[in-house]
Parts: sequence; structure tokens; C-alpha cells
Amino acid sequence: MEICLITGTSTGIGQATALHLARRGYKVYATMRKTAKGDKLRAAADQEDLPLVIETLDVSDNQSIMDCVARINEAEERIDVLINNAGLSSSSPVETYPEEEHRALFEANYWGPVKLTQTVLPGMRKRRKGAIVNVSSLLGRIAWANQAAYCASKFAIEAFSESLAQEVVPFGIRVCIIEPGVTASAIFDNTPVHFDRFSPYKPAMRRNGRFYNVGVPVATPAEKLAETIEKAFTTEPPKLRHAVGFGVQAIAGRRAMCDEDFIALGAMVDSEYYQTLRDRLGLDLEPPKRV
Repeated sequence: MEICLITGTSTGIGQATALHLARRGYKVYATMRKTAKGDKLRAAADQEDLPLVIETLDVSDNQSIMDCVARINEAEERIDVLINNAGLSSSSPVETYPEEEHRALFEANYWGPVKLTQTVLPGMRKRRKGAIVNVSSLLGRIAWANQAAYCASKFAIEAFSESLAQEVVPFGIRVCIIEPGVTASAIFDNTPVHFDRFSPYKPAMRRNGRFYNVGVPVATPAEKLAETIEKAFTTEPPKLRHAVGFGVQAIAGRRAMCDEDFIALGAMVDSEYYQTLRDRLGLDLEPPKRV
């Protein structure tokens, strides 16, 4: 039975992945900052008698990370799969983005996965076996206006993962990046939104909101992401990036656009903006016309 450590399992993708992998025969250490939030996960695991243990882990606290990994290693003598899923989101123009939120976001989305990876790697390297899965985002490939901090943290984890993959492949360790589009997740309930109807950046805020207004009703179920995560670290041949969900069709379109054309979106009037998104990125976000 392989041992799997997953972060951010109290809701959403993490919770669905913990249950999916436990049902598939993995022994899952489902971690979260406050284990009191794990009642739903605990009840589901108990009802099905799944091999799942809920552990305390705060990804923004290095001591918490080291203590959690030590407890698992003491009990199991190894960690075979690390899934860095815990994270935060936010939306705000750069000029008015609160510094404390910006730093907290990087602690959760970047530094936490880095420290966890550093902590589990020695064991994986010695065994010459293991898998590290980092949950990034569509916004780790496309930098939308009004989400600079979130995009920056996800671009960072993408670059980290790509470099890491090259370093550890000689030791039989696989690295995977999951790039969800809009997903049915509680992350939206916990996302600080700094909307100011008098802001000079209101058009960017409104357009950013429109993406989610369209995407949330057709959001990918968290269970679909859980299946994608398992396939990412098990199927052959290995593949680094795995994009799934509403909006990911825009990745190919963005790759085909020059930077200057993409930046020019910010200065377009709405009609031209939405037409360009449709023609160049495959996104139909234009609001219904008022009658």
C-alpha cells in the first residue's frame, strides 16, 4: 500500500482527492490546518472504512510541516506520494493589493509546497521512487488582470516544478503539475475580493469577475480533478502538465498570441475585448445584451 500525503483536504479538490485515493487502495494522510474542519471527511472515511488518517499541517508554518512529515515517517517509514494542494486565492489590482494578503498567498501557494518538497525528497531519493504533484492553476499559464498576486504565485510553482522535475528524474521521482480551470471548490468562498466601483481599475475588475460568472455554473467537479491527479502520477509515459476544466482551452490560444497582443486586451473597449477572447482564446464571456 502506497503512502500519500495530501494538503488542504478539508474541502474541495483536496477532500475529493483524499477520498478517491483511499478508495483506490492508497493509505492517505489527509492534512489540514484545523482538523475540526475535517468532520465531513472523517465521517465519509469511517463509513466506508477507508485507510485515511487526518493530520494537522499548516503549510505556512515550517515547524508544522516538519512535525507532520516526521509523524508519518515514524508510522510508515516512507511517503510515496506528496500532493501539494492547499492554497489561497485573491483578486485585486496591483496598486491597491494589501501587502499582508500578498505575502500570505505566497506562503500558502509557493513556500509551503517548496518546504514540503524539501522535507520529503531525501526519503524519495534514497528509495529512488516517489511522486510529487503540485496543484497549480490555469492562471499559472495565463496572467489575468486583477489577479496578479495569485497568478504570480502559480507561475512560481510552475517554474519550481519544471526545474524540480529535471533534478529528480534520475532518482525515479515523478513531478506533475495540475492546472485546474474553474473548479467546484470552497476556494471561492474564502477569496478576498477587493472590488471598488469607484476604482480606476473597475473595467479590469468587472472583466475578471465575468470570467467566474460564466465559469462557476459549469465548474469542473472536484471529483474529476481527483481522477486527473491520480492519472497524472500513475500513467505512462510521464507527463508534466495536466490541464482540466473550464477556461483551459485558452492556454493554447495564449501561447499563440504575442505578448503585445495579449497586453493590448487591457486597453480594448468591451465589444472588442470579448470578441478577441472568443476569436483568439476560445472564451465566450460576453455578457447578454440588455434590451
